[in-house]
Amino acid sequence: MQGSTYNSVLPVQTDGATSVLSSIVVLGANSFLGKAFVNSLNGEILVKAVARKIPKGVSEIATGVVWVKVDTMNTLSLIEILSEGDVVVNLTYIKDNDEVSNITLINSIVEACIFSKVSRLVHCSTAAVAGNIQADYVDELTLCNPTTPYEKVKIALENVILSESLQGVDIGILRPTAIVGCGGKNLLKLAHSLMYGSQFSNYLKTCVLGKMPMHLVPVRNVVAALLHLALSTKQLDGNIFIVSADEDVDNNFQRIKEILLDELGLNCTKFPYIILPKILQALLFKFMKRNDIHMNRTYNSKKLSDYGFEPIDSVNEAVRQFACSIKVDRVTNKDDS
Repeated sequence: MQGSTYNSVLPVQTDGATSVLSSIVVLGANSFLGKAFVNSLNGEILVKAVARKIPKGVSEIATGVVWVKVDTMNTLSLIEILSEGDVVVNLTYIKDNDEVSNITLINSIVEACIFSKVSRLVHCSTAAVAGNIQADYVDELTLCNPTTPYEKVKIALENVILSESLQGVDIGILRPTAIVGCGGKNLLKLAHSLMYGSQFSNYLKTCVLGKMPMHLVPVRNVVAALLHLALSTKQLDGNIFIVSADEDVDNNFQRIKEILLDELGLNCTKFPYIILPKILQALLFKFMKRNDIHMNRTYNSKKLSDYGFEPIDSVNEAVRQFACSIKVDRVTNKDDS
């Protein structure tokens, strides 16, 4: 273990009865979302940050965090670091989209949670499991039709989490839309296109895509939602929660591009955009076989709001945080060359 240790426990009120939260255990703490989660903590919550590889300078990431190097595929190793009453936040995922490996991983986590008698498991999935559907309005009751390997594996993991084998453990699943923020990968392709690509090509792309919804959600909102569910006084009872920011006025292609150009210090085109009408956009996307583009789709996170969650970041702020991290990377790479 690395970092500080705790000699106290945190009491949590749940539906009139006081239980004891030994700690929050973050699985996959070295991931983009995991680092953001750990960075958000203020030392008042007991935290075990679990990762296969502990990042450098962990003492600078957050105070009051115990870093633990564990192979999460190994059930016995997980059991050694879990305690009765812990709340587990699962952010792990094997990125090659191999279903067998990911199912093996989630089964290891499930078995360790049951054996250790943890109080709650909050699993982070993705709103992308909705898949190829025609619905414009997507909520937790929308029937999913996953088509890509990523979507299929993610929904399979949800099904394992929601199986009856986890009786006695309070379960909650969070489905974020496309996460954006400092150090993230979403918008990286667009940012590189703006920095190094053809201005004319970028102009044409904006004319075609226009106000296409981007379905971005600030990483700090996702972190806050995970923490909210982890510490909620309400039972999660196997509920699924979408976290999105689709109501944000800046959450469309044209505005995101403008924010990136401004924050990256790039010149904006002087020509007015000639945005294609929606009917022409739809025909063009159909011709290009882009079934993943839905001009009117909205992911609704009202259910999460009903559980008392309030977002803390705007899309504008999150995109600027992302752009700032891009600028830092550019300077760092230049200094290293």
